[in-house]
Amino acid sequence: MFKSFKGLPDLPYAVAPIEQAQYQSAIVELVQELIRRPSVTPVDAGCSELLAERLEAVGFATEYFNKAEVTNLWAKRGESLEQPSVVFSGHTDVVPPGQNARWDTEPFVPTIKDGMIFGRGASDMKGSLAAMIVAVEAFVKRHPKHKGSIGFMLTSDEEGDAVDGTKHIVSSLQQRGEVIDYAIVGEPTTEKRLGDSIRIGRRGSINGKITIRGKQGHVGYPEQLSNPIHNSSKLIHKLATKRWDMPSRYFPSTSFQLVKVHSGSGAMNVTPASLEMLFNFRYSPRNSFEKITGYVEKKAKKYGLDAEFSWEHEAEPYITRRGKLRKTVQKVIQQESQIKTKLTTGGGISDGRYIKQLATQVIELGPCNKTIHQANECVSISELNRLCHMYYRLLEELLVKVVDKN
Repeated sequence: MFKSFKGLPDLPYAVAPIEQAQYQSAIVELVQELIRRPSVTPVDAGCSELLAERLEAVGFATEYFNKAEVTNLWAKRGESLEQPSVVFSGHTDVVPPGQNARWDTEPFVPTIKDGMIFGRGASDMKGSLAAMIVAVEAFVKRHPKHKGSIGFMLTSDEEGDAVDGTKHIVSSLQQRGEVIDYAIVGEPTTEKRLGDSIRIGRRGSINGKITIRGKQGHVGYPEQLSNPIHNSSKLIHKLATKRWDMPSRYFPSTSFQLVKVHSGSGAMNVTPASLEMLFNFRYSPRNSFEKITGYVEKKAKKYGLDAEFSWEHEAEPYITRRGKLRKTVQKVIQQESQIKTKLTTGGGISDGRYIKQLATQVIELGPCNKTIHQANECVSISELNRLCHMYYRLLEELLVKVVDKN
């Protein structure tokens, strides 16, 4: 049995990290229980039910917005999201362990060694979920009549297609007219030291596929064929070397990456009839889906390619400008870790792109990302302990100090 929030001492209203053994024990036990549940996308494996029970015990109303095979939990404390509203967001699903990955431990058997918890999802992002839950339990115990409201938005569809998860929750809440002031996403953002880097936005993402048709023929008769591999070389070089835009303060330049090329007849003396290329653009707000796709198609035509295009606009770029949440996160990190955090939009894409449609401000803050999606994924116990205290401090800064000033 897990220790409930009732058995935990009050967190001190101070800048020192949490040191109480009882809190650390509660976090560690919850992380281990979550890791034991093999919640490979889109399977939730009972993680949301476990977390819902914990939240219900401290006054949260819970409901599910499940879609297809995806489990989506929405929890809130109070009849409505009174302002200011603070919502924690995360995902219960994990990537597969990998068929040939060399794990030193069983991926879904949590193992503690040298102050680290090993297991799939330890850092991405079941550790963050445990830290959030324990932080909220402690906060509600100490401040049962806090101002505003607290919410949780959890899904089992972040590591996969991410179309039936947070996107669906946000759409459902928008139909109700819900508004969120501050959203805190628990993605692993730390590079070396907890809080050294936070995400204040993300780049846009475009997936593309080009099928270039040629004329199959014998390699000994080049005058009788049209090799689509050779024909594509100018376009590939242009897209890979082009400076798409200039970097800005928080966004790097737009980049192009070729991820898969497929062609061939299976015989060494026959050229292929067609070539298929899959690629991705990560783009900044200085560019757009229309500009990028238009440019690619225009260049293909200029180079005389017989080409067919397929596009997927996976995400638009967004950024959280300087405001209450961003300043508060920076302040708490400075006080807790004595470092100045780096504001970035790097890495992949996250569910923040959907939450931004509903929330005024979105910040991502979580543990170290060094081992995510790898064999022997792990997270530091002391880091989770301090992360929990950061989440707790954020709640006090956003929902208690406001009361004091009034």
